[in-house]
Amino acid sequence: MSRVWNRKSELPLRIDYLRFICRSCRFDKCEAVGMKRTMVQPKRNDNKLPKYVLESRKEGIREVVRGYITSAYSNPVEAKKEEMEEEEEEDTVEGGYSTILNVKYEDLLMYYVEEIKNSVENRHVEMEEQTPYHQFLSTKKRTDQLALDICTTCPGTDLLESHDIGILYRYCSFASLWMDSAWITAGRNEFHVDEEISEDPLSQFIHQFQSTITCQLARLKLDLFEYAALKAFCIWKLAIMDSTLTLKIVAGEQYLGVTSALSTYYQNSKNMEPFEMATRLADITLLIAPIFNIYREMLKLYHNLQIEDCLVEE
Repeated sequence: MSRVWNRKSELPLRIDYLRFICRSCRFDKCEAVGMKRTMVQPKRNDNKLPKYVLESRKEGIREVVRGYITSAYSNPVEAKKEEMEEEEEEDTVEGGYSTILNVKYEDLLMYYVEEIKNSVENRHVEMEEQTPYHQFLSTKKRTDQLALDICTTCPGTDLLESHDIGILYRYCSFASLWMDSAWITAGRNEFHVDEEISEDPLSQFIHQFQSTITCQLARLKLDLFEYAALKAFCIWKLAIMDSTLTLKIVAGEQYLGVTSALSTYYQNSKNMEPFEMATRLADITLLIAPIFNIYREMLKLYHNLQIEDCLVEE
C-alpha cells in the first residue's frame, strides 16, 4: 500500500512511501510505535491473485517460485470451469474409459479376446499335405488378413496415419502368426521341444522360438484374457520402438487400458490379492524383452527367405 502511517510525534520513526504487508507480529509492534490497525492493507481478493499463487496454494506449497509461466490473473469463472473439467477427467479415469481411444477399458481387452478366438478358429481350416515351408506361407497368408483387421478395427487406429499403420501392421502380423501359434501350442499337454532339428533356416527359427517363447507361455499357463493382454503388449509395446508421436500416444493408452482391464479381471473374476496381481502382471510384462529379441531374429529369417512382410495397399 502507498499510505503514510499516523504516529505519535514524540516517537522517533522514519516513514516512507513503501508497500508493506505485516505478517508475524500481527501488528503488535506497529501499534506500539503509534500506527493504527485500520491503516493496514486489507486482505486481497483471492479471485484476483496471480494464477501461480492459487495453484501453489492448492498443491500445499507455501513458497511461491517466480518464473512460473501462466496468465497474470485467474478468472473465477474460468477457474471453476477448469476445476470441473479436472474432476470429470478424474471420474473418467476411475470409471475405466479412454477418451483418446473412445472405448471402455474392459471393452478394449474384450476386443483382443474376440480377436484371438477368431484367430484360433481360423487355424482349424483343413489344409492339404504341404512341405513345412509352404504350410508356413499358407498360414501366414491367413494370419496376415487377421493382422490387417486389427490395423483397421482396433480402437485408436483411426487416429493413425498410413505410415503408422504400416509400422503397426508388421507387429500385428508377428503377433497373429507366431505368438498365437505359441500360445495354442503351449496349451497342449503334450507340448515339448524337439531336440533334433533340420538345417533349414525356418526349422531352426521355429526351434528357437519354441525353446524361448513357447516354453515361457507353457510355464505361465496364461488363460485367454491374460494372453489377450500379452498380445496387445506385443503389438503396441514393440510398435513404439520406431514410431511417430501419435502412435506412441495411442500405444500408451492401449497399455494403460489393457493393464487396467486385466487388473479388474483379476480382482473380480479370480479374487486375487493386490500383490498377486502385481506379480502376475510383472511376469507377463517381462516377456516383452525376449519377444522383442525373437522378433529381430524373425526379421533376419524373412530377409534370408526373401519374404516381404509389409502392408500392401490396394
